[in-house]
Order: sequence, then C-alpha cells, then structure tokens
Amino acid sequence: MEGRRYVPLSGVAAVILFVAGEGAAGNTPKPDAPVARLVSFYTAHDTGQVASGVLLSLGALLFLIFSAAVVDALRRAEVGSHLASTLCFSGAVVFVVGLTIAAGLAVFIGDTADHLDPAALQALHVASLTVIFSWSIGSGAFLLGAGAGVLMTELFPKWLGWAAIVLAAVAAVPSHVLGGVLDHIGLVPIAGLGVWTLIVSVLLARQADAARA
Repeated sequence: MEGRRYVPLSGVAAVILFVAGEGAAGNTPKPDAPVARLVSFYTAHDTGQVASGVLLSLGALLFLIFSAAVVDALRRAEVGSHLASTLCFSGAVVFVVGLTIAAGLAVFIGDTADHLDPAALQALHVASLTVIFSWSIGSGAFLLGAGAGVLMTELFPKWLGWAAIVLAAVAAVPSHVLGGVLDHIGLVPIAGLGVWTLIVSVLLARQADAARA
C-alpha cells in the first residue's frame, strides 16, 4: 500500500509534538513549590496547559502508531518467540497511558485554574508530576523489548539495540526519590527514547522505500 511507507514517520511527528507540548506547558514549578507560586503559574499559563495537553495526546496517538510499525517489523524479523516484540508494544501502551493521563490533567488544570481551591490545585500539580513513573517504566519496557529484538535480528544496527537496553536500565532507577543529581534521572531514558524514535523512524521509512523499489 502506497501510504504504508509513511507510517514509520509517525515517530518523527510524535517527537515533534512531545517537544512542542512540553514547551507549551512552560517551566512547571517543582512538587514542593509554594501554593501561591502554583496559583500564579497556572493562572498565567492556563492556555499553555490546554495546548500542551492537546499536543501530548496527539503525540501519544502517533507514538502508538510508530510502536505498532516497530513491532510489526520486529515480528517479521524474529525467529521463534515474539517475546521481545510483545514486551516492546506493552511498554508503548504503558507509556501512552501515562502520556494521556498527563495530557488530561494539563487540560483540566488549564480549564479550571481560576476556580480551583489552592489545595486542590496543589494536589493536581503533584499528581501531574508523578505521572513520570509510568513514562519511565513504559519507555523502559519499550526500549528493553526493542533493544532485545534488534540484537536478535538484523533489522537495525546492533548499536541501536545496545543503546536501547542501556536506556531501559536507566529507566528502572526511580525518579523524584533518590534526590540530588539523580532526582530527575527518569528524564534521561525519556529523552533517549525521543532520539531513538527519530533514528528508527527514518530507518524504517528508508526500508519501506527500498522494499517498494
């Protein structure tokens, strides 16, 4: 099918939307920020929060499409068990669920920031930040499955498989728990997933073009 070769590029579009969504949200205060700071921030960035939620939700849909393309390619290349590709897609689902929850919270806060009780706003703010656990675990499972699949097949260069596995190991480190420089360790595998997605999207699209030719 003609449009099939463009499906892998959904990963590129997803990363662009993720970056745009995070940019629209603004410099979100820390979990322990004073309530007055939260009220001031969300009142000033209510439109940005709504835009961020919309962009993240659209990015989540495109990432799920990209993940399906990766899993399809892995399953056609795998011999025997499809454990790696199954883990890959399961991780993508967890990651997308976390994204959509964050998107929903962003839209809700943006729509109601002017009317929420400050204590309720603080609770929603903390909840929106702790969603990173599903992001990191989902991205870790996706990368672990994808990395193992790459190493077991000739689908992509082996270094992409090892890079994915290293990022998956980092994703297993709890974020916002250890403190110090490790407090935001969960952002590393998420950023790495973005770079990995961009590279694999282009490689899959080129493979589709070569197969069509």
